[in-house]
Amino acid sequence: MNQSKKTKSGSAEGHLFGVRILEKLYKWLEGILNVNVLDFATKWAGRIGHWSLVAAAGLGFLFSLIFAIRINKFDSFLIGIGWFLLVFVIQFTAQRFLGAGKTLIGNNTSRLASRAFLECVAFLAAILGVVVLIGSIITAVRLGSLMPFLSGLGGFVFLEFLAMVTFHPQTITTEIVEETSAGQEALGIITYFLKAVLRLVPILFGLGVLIFTIYMLIDGFGLFGNVMRTESSWIKVQMRAPQILTYAILPFLSYILFVLFYLVVDIIRSILVVPEKLDKLSK
Repeated sequence: MNQSKKTKSGSAEGHLFGVRILEKLYKWLEGILNVNVLDFATKWAGRIGHWSLVAAAGLGFLFSLIFAIRINKFDSFLIGIGWFLLVFVIQFTAQRFLGAGKTLIGNNTSRLASRAFLECVAFLAAILGVVVLIGSIITAVRLGSLMPFLSGLGGFVFLEFLAMVTFHPQTITTEIVEETSAGQEALGIITYFLKAVLRLVPILFGLGVLIFTIYMLIDGFGLFGNVMRTESSWIKVQMRAPQILTYAILPFLSYILFVLFYLVVDIIRSILVVPEKLDKLSK
């Protein structure tokens, strides 16, 4: 009799065979993209970012010196000195705020009504990351350039870590509470994105600084060409500076923006709680 029930149940849900396969894939991804990997990667991403900043400071100074000698422009050498000093000032700021985001997340719990939203976002992010990586490899091969691959690799890593955080919502202090109202659910989704990005700031910091430092190194090779190529390469090297600094200052900026956005969220949350409290008082 039990066997017949299983058969009927299986035939009744036969149209969901694809879902069952993807559920197994979901469980596998959830297992390999675990909290230990997240903690390990976060720790090392910060270190990689700091070492990349040191390399960027040295490369910028070296390239400015080479350009000054080749083109006989002393002001570019002064730019190199300024760049060298500025990088370490920004690095000081980054070091102070890299761990602050995790503490801030831990002090602000949010909730969602079900895991459905988180499961879908996690699964889609994991799959999209692979698609981005494959697309970047194809583009890099077609163009004969390393840069599309590096950009795609950065996108892949970010999306996989976004999936990792979403697979394990406890890493961003997100709870599942079935009694959550629609308004609170909306706030929960907003705070999920805010906290997920803040949790991944060390990853973004390390990846961004590393990738654009590599770009700076590649662009710097052109300084050894003819005069026209040297000037063109120097412009490209200078363009990498704000890109590197943007990711270097990201820990500080993300902290400030998170606090400001969360203030708005808390105000809205307090407004949504008023009707609930009034109902309790009336009873």
